[in-house]
Amino acid sequence: MPDLTLRKIPKDIYRRLRETAKSHRRSLNSEVLAILTDEDGWTRRRLDIEAVLPELDAAREELAKKYPDLTESVELIREDREAR
Repeated sequence: MPDLTLRKIPKDIYRRLRETAKSHRRSLNSEVLAILTDEDGWTRRRLDIEAVLPELDAAREELAKKYPDLTESVELIREDREAR
């Protein structure tokens, strides 16, 4: 199998990797392999955008009911650009 060497890993990322590896009772190498192969999803799960869209639409509708007089941000940005 080929080897991979990583350099200049930020300290906070290295610390998190070590802690996660320890909590899973794995070596650092095994933890990185598990993350790369997505065996356990690590601590970040990828969101399925199709599952999130209905929730976002519902939140948008709720905000529109709560604040009916809000101006669209597009209009505000356009006004700001034109004022320059």
